[in-house]
This record gives sequence, structure tokens and C-alpha cells, in this order.
Amino acid sequence: MKITRLAASAALALAAGVLANAAAPLAQDSGAAPPVPPPPPATPVPVNPPRAGSGQPAPPSPAAVARGRKAFDRYCISCHGLEGDGRGPTADWIDPRPRVLTSGTFKFRSTPSGELPTDADILRTITNGLHGTYMPRWAPITGRERADLVQFVKSLSQRFATEAQSPSIAIPPRPPFGPQLVKQGGDVWRKMQCAACHGDTGKGDGSSAQTLRDDWGYPIPPHDFTRGPLKVGDAPEDLYRTFMTGLNGTPMPSYADTLSPDDAWALVAYVRTLRKE
Repeated sequence: MKITRLAASAALALAAGVLANAAAPLAQDSGAAPPVPPPPPATPVPVNPPRAGSGQPAPPSPAAVARGRKAFDRYCISCHGLEGDGRGPTADWIDPRPRVLTSGTFKFRSTPSGELPTDADILRTITNGLHGTYMPRWAPITGRERADLVQFVKSLSQRFATEAQSPSIAIPPRPPFGPQLVKQGGDVWRKMQCAACHGDTGKGDGSSAQTLRDDWGYPIPPHDFTRGPLKVGDAPEDLYRTFMTGLNGTPMPSYADTLSPDDAWALVAYVRTLRKE
């Protein structure tokens, strides 16, 4: 049964374009540039905004978990593995590697550093995918399936049964981006020593770039700000949220206790000037 489920899921993953870059090493050997996974849509599919946390754990619904298991087996196990441990049959062939869902550690959240994501955060990733990775958009499947997948993902980590899901951080209104704000952001960039990882020009080639590892010991290159959007989107608010929440499981910290909202927005304005394409 396991072999059948894995084979079926791998076939669906291929159809979804998850393995679009499987031939990248061959392309590199031939001198051709490897194909790039398609970006998310210009206007991501909206999801419901997160609710404020109640201060109590919100374990997943058993009925939704049972339905979500079926959807997970159908769409997700080729990368994330049968039990969500990130060891599916394609895991060793893709970079970045699939999320280890059993850890309860999620990079892309609207909640403070170290906290669990909200249900809406998980739904957003499932719905919109992650730009430049093998995580595709699952917007074409039904809303019920995606909602059930959220609950099944929560069932994979005991953290959701024992820890409260915090509310999302507040994102203040975006100020006008002008030369003065960009200059202020450049000062923040230097003060926070962002170039140590991201490089002087934001290309991701800083002096520490080759030494960075995630919580599982895998190399994790800093984001190249000169090319394309973040994995989670292209809006200035996506940058602001990342700066103030950090990326759990990676060396990217939260600056919520270090930067004022004004300085965080200034850093957003500066970083957006680094893009060359």
C-alpha cells in the first residue's frame, strides 16, 4: 500500500510541476541555464486573515484530519513523506528540501519568532506556493481540501496540541517610499550588518553565506535581493513581516526587538532598490 501511495503521489507531483527542475544538473553540465520554477501569480489567491490567538492550544479537528490525510497522500507525500518528515522519494533531489512538518517549525509565518504559525499562515503557503521552490500553488484544488490539509499538517506535530497559536504581528501602514527613506534604510542595512550574509549588493554572497545551515544541518543560502520576489510574495508587507518575524529554523532572526517600525519600513524601502531584474 505504501509503495502504491508513493507512486501515485510522485506521478501527481510530476503533473503539478514539482519536478520541473529535475534535469537541472544535466542542463548545467551542457552549459545551458537550468529552468526556473514558475513564479506565483501576480495577484495571489486571497486567504482569510488570521484571528487573534485565544491563549489556548487549538488542536486540529479529528474529522478534518481524516479528510486531510487523504489529500496529503494524494498531493504531498512525494516530497514531504508519508508521515510528514520531509523524506519523500523526491526529497533528496530538490533544493530547498521539503519542510519537516513533524517538527512544528515553520519559516513563513505572521507570528513572532519561535511561535507556531496561524492556520491562515499554513493555508496561505498551501494556496499560493513558494516562489522559486518546488512547492507549487495548490489553489486549483478545492477550498475544502486545502482547509483539511491545514488541519492534517497541524496533526503532524504535537506542538499544535500543547502550545497556543499566537496572533499575527501588527503591520503598520506603509509610508511613502522616497529617497530619504531609502537613505535611512541603507543606514539600517549597515547597522544591522545585513551584508555579512546578503552581501554588499544584496546578492546573497556575503562573507558568512557559505557557512549558514538550517536547524537540520543543511546549507541554506541567504536570499538574493537582486533577483525576483521573496518565496512568500512580492509586496512590501511581505518584506516587513519577514524582518519582524524572522524565519524559524534558519539563521534569519527577527528584528522585532531591535528595529522600530519606522526603521523596518526604511529597510524595506532600501532592499527593494537592490533588485536588478
